Amino acid sequence: MVCSILPPWITAHLSQDLSSLSLGALRSAQRKIIQAEALEDSDDDSDGGDSESPEAVSTKEKQPEKPEWDAHPKKPIAHRAHKHAPQEVTSKRPVGRARTVVESHSVQPRDPRFVALTGEFSPEKFTQNYAFLTDSHKTELSTLRENLKRARKLVINSPKHLRAEREGEVSRLEFAVKRAESEVNKDRRLKVERDALSKLKKEEKDKREQGKGSWYMKDAEKKKFMIKARYDALADSGGQRAVKKAIEKKQKKIAQKEKKSRPFSASQQSQDKGWGGRDSKRRRLA
Repeated sequence: MVCSILPPWITAHLSQDLSSLSLGALRSAQRKIIQAEALEDSDDDSDGGDSESPEAVSTKEKQPEKPEWDAHPKKPIAHRAHKHAPQEVTSKRPVGRARTVVESHSVQPRDPRFVALTGEFSPEKFTQNYAFLTDSHKTELSTLRENLKRARKLVINSPKHLRAEREGEVSRLEFAVKRAESEVNKDRRLKVERDALSKLKKEEKDKREQGKGSWYMKDAEKKKFMIKARYDALADSGGQRAVKKAIEKKQKKIAQKEKKSRPFSASQQSQDKGWGGRDSKRRRLA
């Protein structure tokens, strides 16, 4: 080293100056010294080896010289013995929190309506499993009718400060009764349609066993068949008078719907203009 050939007082002075330097400056100076020593060694080797060919010398000059010491030495990469061996991963990299440690092959919960394992929807089985709903709708309707009857009696004999509240209760019960009646009527209508379809399917099955070809009902034919079945059931329960009343009610409803969608006539427009002083709005045709 250079410090070994210097006098002691100079060496002590240099050591005192070096102690005041930072660690980074000392590290950079150490690197430069190591590089200088490496260059001197390479020059000595080149002087002693004159027997080498010029091609070998040119290849050595092209290759970059690596220092013997490095601040961040690279560790050799560990190669696997075969492709099925486990791969080594560095522990310095943080591992993600959301990861699959053990793969589970259990069936994930899904909506049974869209899973093929549950099978197809069967209206007959559904009706059998939920037949208690029809009885519950009838019980609810009877209970609501009794409550409505009792609430109307209370409104008649109620004082003035309670009349508004009890009238509101009556209107709420009336709406609930109408809703319950629609549920009961719907259950009755669906039962009639199911019975008619099951009877038709049974007859068609018997005809096929006797040699008749396959036949499938169209939507329009099915609609007419359902209407006929409903009116037949109505005639069995209430007679022809009930059927006539239901038909008149249906026709009245259709007439009112057509009347609302019809534009006003010219005479009616002039009357409205003369009475009100302004043109009345006409309803647009759909």
